[in-house]
Amino acid sequence: MPFSIIVDQSGARFTNESQSYIDFGHDLLERDKEVAALPSWLIMDHRHRQRYLASSLLMNGKGKREQGIVVKAASLDELAAKMSIDPAALRATVERFNGFAKTGVDVDFGRGRTVYDNYYGDPGVKPNPNLGTIEKGPFTAVQIVPGDLGTKGGLLTDEHARVLDEQGAPIDGLYAAGNNTASVMGHTYPGPGSTISPAVIFGYLGARHAAEHSLTAGDTQTSTTSSLETETVLP
Repeated sequence: MPFSIIVDQSGARFTNESQSYIDFGHDLLERDKEVAALPSWLIMDHRHRQRYLASSLLMNGKGKREQGIVVKAASLDELAAKMSIDPAALRATVERFNGFAKTGVDVDFGRGRTVYDNYYGDPGVKPNPNLGTIEKGPFTAVQIVPGDLGTKGGLLTDEHARVLDEQGAPIDGLYAAGNNTASVMGHTYPGPGSTISPAVIFGYLGARHAAEHSLTAGDTQTSTTSSLETETVLP
């Protein structure tokens, strides 16, 4: 949302803050290889806190403040000191970002350039719904760290949802679908809910193939096994 940025421990921005959280996570981990970025800091000005829901501040705000996870200050220099960031470096970052907010073009990282970004923007903020100057105190900063959501690993399957062995051959009678399988999207993730349709589709494909296989084989034991497996793979 507008009126906010994320900076590393040097006080610099390093990515488009409005992009998919999986892409942001990748950028965060890559940045930490060069400059300390774990944790990074989400910095919000007063308008952001007044207008938008900040889920990270809804629960145990006092505890987070006591632990230094959330800090608040009347000025950016004071905020920087509480984050152990060089005030001059943070001021320079904010001044550059404010220039982008006024022109509507994030020259550094293209924030607000795509429809995906704009979905989480504020259409009332012009000229770019994802950009807003950071200049109204008091200012709030929240630590940002990566977290586990799912997996890009798991069992490899073919187009029939059959599990493949180490040689790439299907294992007869063994099917899998959902988050226990390798993602059909590889190492990326389009956004919330995008694991649901592959689970449904490959559950369906596996059930169809198991049913057809059991009918073709004409074996009672195979038919019984396939039926059980069909029930387990369906979402």
